[in-house]
Amino acid sequence: MALDTDITRRRALLAGGGTLAFGGGVAYLASRPDSNSSDETYIPETSNRSDETTGFGAELAGRPIAGDLDAPIDVYYWTDYLCPFCARFEAETLPRLGREYVDAGTVQFVLLPYPNIGSYSMEAMVWSLCVWDVVADETPAAYWNWHHRVFERQSDAESNSDWATADAFATITDETTDVPLADVEACREERSQDIQDSIQGDLALGQSAGIQGTPGFVIYNREADAAGRIVGAQPYDNFADAIEQVRNA
Repeated sequence: MALDTDITRRRALLAGGGTLAFGGGVAYLASRPDSNSSDETYIPETSNRSDETTGFGAELAGRPIAGDLDAPIDVYYWTDYLCPFCARFEAETLPRLGREYVDAGTVQFVLLPYPNIGSYSMEAMVWSLCVWDVVADETPAAYWNWHHRVFERQSDAESNSDWATADAFATITDETTDVPLADVEACREERSQDIQDSIQGDLALGQSAGIQGTPGFVIYNREADAAGRIVGAQPYDNFADAIEQVRNA
């Protein structure tokens, strides 16, 4: 699968012109698994909070971040817990990507909400951001355990959307070590509307960068102000090639 070699500036990407869409325009690999997949759970070695608005325009306040805040490359990951292709990325590509780029200090990996699949997509993202808010300072690994348990629950379900209910998310939260359900519920009760309002900014940024569904990714070189876009559950090699192209821009 050939990769385009033209790296665009951030401004061009957000303006919709000259965009770099890695992966030869193939959006989803629904029938070809990644030969390097391991079906393991990835828990980052380092997680951080940040209140920064990055050069790309991503507002990081309240958003889960894996990796070193000083990493030269940002990977923005727009996701939806009801998205089956996101579950595929999480199982097949993220573990190796995390080990070789995030834990190595090359990539700061930022999870951004893009609720677009079902009626509970937005509420699922409120759960996610409340869990992060509750545990990020003391036990950030608990957030990633929770995050992966949600995708595992989706993968085990007979339907891609019917499984997603308040009861299901409460059960996952209650069963995840170091994630206090009462505190997460309090966050949902007190901050749900504010969180939903903030998610509109994530949606707008993704859409301005050409992200029309999930999973969607932008790879951004902070120093060079260079960026590229990946659409869909691409295999590890496509991500590695894209990161290196943007890194060397």
